[in-house]
Formats: sequence, structure tokens, C-alpha cells
Amino acid sequence: MKVQKKVSVQGDWVKIKEDIFNEDIITIADEGELVPGEYGERHVFKVETKNGIKNLTFNQTSMNYLIEAFGGETNEWQGEKIKVWLVKSNVSGKMRDVVYLTHPNWVEGDDGFYPPDQKADEEIPVVDDKEYKDYPETQ
Repeated sequence: MKVQKKVSVQGDWVKIKEDIFNEDIITIADEGELVPGEYGERHVFKVETKNGIKNLTFNQTSMNYLIEAFGGETNEWQGEKIKVWLVKSNVSGKMRDVVYLTHPNWVEGDDGFYPPDQKADEEIPVVDDKEYKDYPETQ
């Protein structure tokens, strides 16, 4: 029988709508750690909320947003301010608030969250067919 050492994270965990609310700005308090869990490794960081420093698991989407905003070295994220987004999603058949984290200046669009200078909701421009009249048509 294979057994695995259980690793627990010390400290209190963030509670949604108690420690964090939609559009709150919180601060990353450490470089985080990978913690093994039932469904794989989790990225757990200490964050400073209005109720003190607490543990928060950053989901992969949030990790991707933060990598884009701050770079791929989490030890450089310590002290960075981040914005909390609470989005209702179906989790195991129940509608729950899911936490997404971004740079504080990012905005919400129809397809996610973006830097303010990126226009995610713009339509793709239509190319005038007449410009490509010499291009052979596909069969």
C-alpha cells in the first residue's frame, strides 16, 4: 500500500463574503507554496485581508492572470496588490462564488478579465472581399 505524507498549511483560511468581497484589493503576503491535495497540487498563498493574513488557494486561471501581470516568479509577487473577483459558477451541481484574482487595474469583460488597454469585447474587423479578388477561392 502506498501512503502519502499529509501536508497541512498553518493559519486561517480566507472566507468568501467575510474576509473578501467582490472587487476588494488584497495584498499577497508570501511567495506561496505547492500543497498536495486529493485532486492534485494547489497553489496556496498567504494574503492580507481586512481581517488579517489568511491562506488562499489560487486557481490556475488566477495564476495565469497574475503571471501575465507580475511575471512567473512568485517570490516577486510578495507585497503586490491584487483584485478579487467573485463569479458565480456551477461547482459540483451547485452555484458557488469562485474567486479569480487579477492585477488591481484589470477590468471585467464578457470572456474574462483584461488589462484596461486591451479591448477584449471588440468585434473582429471584417475584411473587404474586393481587396482579395486575386486570391484563388477554395473549393
